[in-house]
Amino acid sequence: MDPIKSESRKNERRGLQHIGHDHPLVLFQLVASEEEDEVCYCLLCGKPVRGWSYSCNECDVYIHKVCAESELQPQLNHPFHPQHPITFSPKSPYQGSHECTLCGRNYRGFVYHCATCRFTLHFNCALLQSSMSANFPVSLHPHPLFFIENHKDQVKYDCSGCKKSLSGPIYHCPHCSSESNFNLHKKCGELSLEIDHSYDLNHPLTLLPKPPAHREKCSCDLCKIKWDGFVYSCSLCNIDLSISDFVSPTITDASHDHPWRLIFRKMSFLCDFCGTAGDGSPYLCTECNLLVHKKCISLPRGILITRHQHGIYLSYSLRRNRVEDWTCRICYNEVDMRYGCYCCSVSNCHYIAHVNCATHPSIWDGTVIPADYNESSLEAQTNLITYVFKQIMIGEQLVASVIRHAYHIHNLTLAFSGEINDDSQCDGCMRPISTPYYSCDQCKFFLHKDCAELPRTKRHPFHKHLLTLTITNRMTVHSCSGACKREYQGLSYRCNHQDCIGRGIKFDVRCMLLSDTLKHPSHEHLLFLVHNFSGSCSGCLTQLNGDNIAYRCTNHCDFTLDMGCATQPLTAWYKYDKHALTLTYSDDSDPSRLYCDLCENERRPNDWFYCCADCDNSLHSNCAIGDLPYIKVGNKIGIRCNRHERRPRFTLVKNIWNCPPCKVCGELCNGQALECKEPQRNFNIHWGCRNSSYVYETER
Repeated sequence: MDPIKSESRKNERRGLQHIGHDHPLVLFQLVASEEEDEVCYCLLCGKPVRGWSYSCNECDVYIHKVCAESELQPQLNHPFHPQHPITFSPKSPYQGSHECTLCGRNYRGFVYHCATCRFTLHFNCALLQSSMSANFPVSLHPHPLFFIENHKDQVKYDCSGCKKSLSGPIYHCPHCSSESNFNLHKKCGELSLEIDHSYDLNHPLTLLPKPPAHREKCSCDLCKIKWDGFVYSCSLCNIDLSISDFVSPTITDASHDHPWRLIFRKMSFLCDFCGTAGDGSPYLCTECNLLVHKKCISLPRGILITRHQHGIYLSYSLRRNRVEDWTCRICYNEVDMRYGCYCCSVSNCHYIAHVNCATHPSIWDGTVIPADYNESSLEAQTNLITYVFKQIMIGEQLVASVIRHAYHIHNLTLAFSGEINDDSQCDGCMRPISTPYYSCDQCKFFLHKDCAELPRTKRHPFHKHLLTLTITNRMTVHSCSGACKREYQGLSYRCNHQDCIGRGIKFDVRCMLLSDTLKHPSHEHLLFLVHNFSGSCSGCLTQLNGDNIAYRCTNHCDFTLDMGCATQPLTAWYKYDKHALTLTYSDDSDPSRLYCDLCENERRPNDWFYCCADCDNSLHSNCAIGDLPYIKVGNKIGIRCNRHERRPRFTLVKNIWNCPPCKVCGELCNGQALECKEPQRNFNIHWGCRNSSYVYETER
């Protein structure tokens, strides 16, 4: 960057020979650029250069005027490192970046270091004035501490006592390494070692530097928040009080206009924000006459959740006539108007939720509405249509009739009618093709119009993070890990958030078409989406382990459907029946007639099945839809095997007549099967038999 030098000082420049640089330095006035890449940094303190500074005409070096004219010693006998003197160096003595021993930050600029101990101090940290603190209790820390009065909020570590960021005067231990650093606020370092408190009138509370032995996972008896750091404790009465409530009994938070003051008294109360009971010490706002939990003080005013398309805002003063329906849209229980809730501020949108429901970790990812947020400023959603070649008018709507899609190399043409093969499947959602759809004239490729126009990113009630549309490999079978657990091919939505990348959370298109409510023909009442459900599915009787989403009838009964049953196709086809089979949910026929017409095994009366009332055909659910209902017939599938470098390729086929038996289990491959026709490999297998060792052995 070429600095702009003041003309008025042109004849007043004077040179300076600095111990940290070989060339003379010239005084100039720097007008800083707004471009971040062009910011100049002081070689001494590492901070951006502004105003009058020194520079070198021969190399790209800048030093603040104040820093350059300060007196520097080539060596210092520093109290933080009494073993050896530390030596001044104009650059890092080590390869790569290195942290300052005091503040823990990677430095740029001059340093003082000890080559023997790899002890390093930034220029600013080396000049901090410190003094030995007298008689610091050995029970709290085994090393002597230094008091630093002029600390300038530059240490990145937190206070070891209250676990909050360091500011103001601090106590510092120079003997602890960066991994086990020990720093204290002045207030935390001067706490009384014993106090008398109304929580325990029989014994004094003792200050401890770590959790007491009588509890493994401790929470403060005063504010009910789990703590880490110093604690006032009584081991006889099992009482633990966090020191943060003693250091800062008054809290000022941006989400509320007035300060909150801790009531040092144990009492039963109802929190005015979340509406739940408390049995500790609440915080009081004397202006608003509100009692709240400590954890509720930091509730943000506005949040974004994937369960609702708008931002929702915290309110604790709603009147009954402002909301039409006081049912929480997450747990579907009534919201008590006397306490706080999150509600939508958009006109004619009456979304409302309990505070604890809206901020639950499975619902909310921590996204807070910024101050400049505008509902109308949301980015327009884009899709995977890469180019539109032709458009037509249908009524008053302009529709793309010929497109290029990222999922296919040829042009696709829109069709509203025409003959459709019964086996035709959409290559996006893998369901049977129906109008309107896009098709390829050169190959058997189909996309429903809705699938072609799916947005690249989507917010969905199933997951708390934004989901991204992805194209799966046609040779690979994926599992809908976030919802129905079925194998599929085609388009899917994946979570790319850093918390979920390693978990591989994916949703197939069929599940993404659902919302937070479901009207299913198996039940007379409306079903609602619930997270972290634990119980059994009313359809398949599968036991859910508490880490699943499901649809449940919350107001009338305990009827529940897991995602597999909720997304099961309502119709299916049977090769010996000209009619579509309908999904049926119970059968009161004579027990002698409860048989599957495909596998000829017995059916249980309460199991879901497919039937044709006209032809009196009945099939098990698995027999009717097969193991792979969402894999396209004719697709090649590679089966992985760790014991062989080469894996056989199978083709998904739909057997109609003369079904061959599965080479592994010997049962007929009715419906779908995997067919292998490689050299010396000519056989069919069921999908469930794909992991058999026979699949990976060459037939002789």
